[in-house]
Amino acid sequence: MRVLVTGGSGLVGKSLNSYIKNENEFQIKDCHFTFVSSKDADLRIKEEVDKLFIDREYDAIIHLAACVGGLYKNMDSNVEMYLDNMAINTNIIKACHQNNINRGIFCLSSCVFPEKPNSFPMTEEDLHRGKPHFSNYGYAHSKRQLEVMCDLYSSSYNRQYICVSPVNLYGPFDNFSIKNGHVLPSVMHRMYNNSLNSEDFMVYGTGRAFRQFLYAPDFAKAIVKLLLDIRVKFGIFNVCDMSSFEGDISIPEYSIQEVVYMIAKNLNFPKEKIKNDILKSDGIYKKTVSAVVFKVRYPDFKFTPLSEGLEITVKWMIDNFDSIRK
Repeated sequence: MRVLVTGGSGLVGKSLNSYIKNENEFQIKDCHFTFVSSKDADLRIKEEVDKLFIDREYDAIIHLAACVGGLYKNMDSNVEMYLDNMAINTNIIKACHQNNINRGIFCLSSCVFPEKPNSFPMTEEDLHRGKPHFSNYGYAHSKRQLEVMCDLYSSSYNRQYICVSPVNLYGPFDNFSIKNGHVLPSVMHRMYNNSLNSEDFMVYGTGRAFRQFLYAPDFAKAIVKLLLDIRVKFGIFNVCDMSSFEGDISIPEYSIQEVVYMIAKNLNFPKEKIKNDILKSDGIYKKTVSAVVFKVRYPDFKFTPLSEGLEITVKWMIDNFDSIRK
């Protein structure tokens, strides 16, 4: 199987590349993966997208590329996030169909879910049942439309276009930008800077908002599993940890304040030097999702505990600090 991977230089793309290189399963070794990034093509431009497919004869695609950012980038750039991602996704889907790529994995996000669902946790069926939160309105709607396009092409042309929706991703290779990074890498970077300068650390917001977190190498493994599982033809899969304890299912989620304290522990940063800027936005208070569909299909899939993933990620950031500093 020849597989095109967009967004190859991003967090999930690099995690996927690392997983493939270190995995000895024969099904994976029988695949040839081609990773492309923004250096290879501007996916917002149809002509550049079309060039990626010339004389390639790909069998499948893993579409990870997107214009992404943390809470404050989304709030400041809602229009740009919507337009850029709509152009990227439309160009990719059209090119896949025109080049007869029958199978694909397309990445969504848990922020696509409604701000005010009927109940928690939300399932895949709740995707379009209400408006997303205003803070990432543009990005969320572009991802919702990606799901609509996948569904239409699958039903109209018998394609196997599968959507995966991860919760908040983190891990080595992340974007540690203080300005545009997601919450965990941004907090790690700022706190490490403050530890070097012996300064107090300011949590943006009250710290009371709850989030689920997913270690990017786990998500990479889930993507490959779904891609190679010929039983899966279409649909949406939420991907998040659903831990079992004595037969009961729980969904681990953490307040931002809890996670800040966990990062502080890994950086040996004094807890008493952590303050809160309550004038800054918390974003949506809660967006808990369930991954029962994924868990039922893959009951033995193991997720990395947040404490373990944070320890690995903080160490990677420190070891690579000169290259990630922005």
